[in-house]
Amino acid sequence: MATAEGEFGPWLSDKLRSLKTDEGVFGSYISGILESEETLDEKKDALEGILSEIVDKDISDHVNEILDKWELYKPKEENPKCAADVDIQLAKLLESQSLATTARREYTEEEKRIREAILSQYSQLSDNEQDQEHEEESDRQDLVRNTNALDVAAAARERREHARLEAQRKKEKDKEDREKQKALKEEKKDKRKTQKGERKR
Repeated sequence: MATAEGEFGPWLSDKLRSLKTDEGVFGSYISGILESEETLDEKKDALEGILSEIVDKDISDHVNEILDKWELYKPKEENPKCAADVDIQLAKLLESQSLATTARREYTEEEKRIREAILSQYSQLSDNEQDQEHEEESDRQDLVRNTNALDVAAAARERREHARLEAQRKKEKDKEDREKQKALKEEKKDKRKTQKGERKR
């Protein structure tokens, strides 16, 4: 689309200047409409809407002229057949090349003996390593069972129980305090009543 902008842009600017309007504002807007994925009818409608604000007559002629110039300057899409041709050529090229195959190396008798010695040495090492692992496992079984997790869980359970009991004691104490306050209020109320009764006499 860079090609279209390069050639179409100056033409559109000249066209908008001839219509006595701001090519900077309307030019980019018209280019945006033309570059969009909309259908031709939608583009025509949008261009007619813009041009109706600029000119009073021959709107459809101006729209058709802009669309014709756009089609003329618009870059042509690559032919999809070319891409298929490239794929075919690539396939032929790959078929013509022979795949590299690795030849298996033949070892001499001395190399075979050295190889066998190395392999047997490594197999002995792995056997020794397995024996060491079995010894370590038996050592681990002799150790005392780790009860840290159980101890921590028991301590946490004990703390929760203690906190629950404390909360319950506090609730009971608060309840007792409320009952005492209620009783005091009742006593004060009774005293007031008796004092009022004595005053009336």
